[in-house]
Amino acid sequence: MKKLILWLLMVALFVALLLGGTVGAFYFMIDEDDLPEETATFGGVTLQNSGYEWDVPVFGGVVSRNFYQPATLSVQKLGDFGNTRPDFVLPDWVSASELTLTAPDGTTAFSGDAAGYADFTYTQNGTYTLSLTLRQQSTEKPAKPIGWYLYQASFTVNFNPEVTLSKQRASQGDVVALMLTGILGDGTPTTESNLGNIWFRSIEGGWMGYIAVPYNCPGGDHAIQVTCGDVSMEVVLTVTQTQYTTVPGTPSEPLPAGANEEYRNAIWPLYESSQEGKLWSGAFQHPCNGSVLVPYGSVYMTNGARDGQATGLTYAAPAGSDVYSPQAGVVVYAGNLALSGGTVVVDHGCGVKSYLFGLGEVTAQRGQTVAKGDVLGKTSDTDNLIYEIRIGNKSVDPAKAIAGQSGLQWRE
Repeated sequence: MKKLILWLLMVALFVALLLGGTVGAFYFMIDEDDLPEETATFGGVTLQNSGYEWDVPVFGGVVSRNFYQPATLSVQKLGDFGNTRPDFVLPDWVSASELTLTAPDGTTAFSGDAAGYADFTYTQNGTYTLSLTLRQQSTEKPAKPIGWYLYQASFTVNFNPEVTLSKQRASQGDVVALMLTGILGDGTPTTESNLGNIWFRSIEGGWMGYIAVPYNCPGGDHAIQVTCGDVSMEVVLTVTQTQYTTVPGTPSEPLPAGANEEYRNAIWPLYESSQEGKLWSGAFQHPCNGSVLVPYGSVYMTNGARDGQATGLTYAAPAGSDVYSPQAGVVVYAGNLALSGGTVVVDHGCGVKSYLFGLGEVTAQRGQTVAKGDVLGKTSDTDNLIYEIRIGNKSVDPAKAIAGQSGLQWRE
């Protein structure tokens, strides 16, 4: 019996030595090349760590090997980013982070998770310092390294306000995008001009708004005064006149009593509000499979006299065919009006809306979120489908948005 116990002890010792040797071999095979990859960048510049500590698991996490480099006071100089807002790109393995930005006057400009920097707005020009800690705190199996890298750096920004138009000269029916960059602070811009209200959306490093140039916009130079915080700038847009074709009109039939007032009450309030942000992406699409019967801006002639002008596209579509949403958005009106028949209005954000008139059947619901190409209803067997795009209350040519040649698609 004693021999058996002795033998078992020898076997256990042998196994322990074997396992210990194996673990030891794996332990010393681990080196700093097994630390998480350093791929953090700021403003396109790769950050260099100034200290770290990592526990790297060995043999499936049975033990771990520690790698430690004490934090130093060294500060990496990233240079002058000028009028460009530098942004972080962090490695995929990061599970937590701590960022502190110190402003040129020595105050703390930002403190928190690095993800929160996306909403940070610079309020001073000059040299900033950053302290960034990136952590991996994974408890996943198989075990992953646990620890942190520390980065310390300085950089300079010098924001100079600038207004850019998507085009300096625009024809009637165009949409012109206006981009505002280099602004310190986070105040929403305002504008003064005879071109109507401009809804702005926040973009990386600034703001973007859209100017409608309707068919009846006077030709010539139009000054646009842009104000944001304490900064005020002026930019000039030159509008050229478009020679629109004439088309035969038909005498208007008497409208039911109250039709105009019903339309004003339902549609006009929509001109004054809009969904936040930009909901569309890319080119718009035709709202039906029919051909365009009357182009935007066409002048109607009835009995030899001018009888109005087309504020949208009129389609000749087979009765009962699908009517599609021209772009993504939210349905803000869906119903029947005595003046315009079946009517659907889709808000695309930033003051941009699609107005569809003359439907025979409306299937969309107010408040419904729609994607580009979603069915909104059916065409009528008595009325042509009319499609307008308006920014605020000003109409623009849908054909340009459908062709992807509108300011609505600028720098998407």
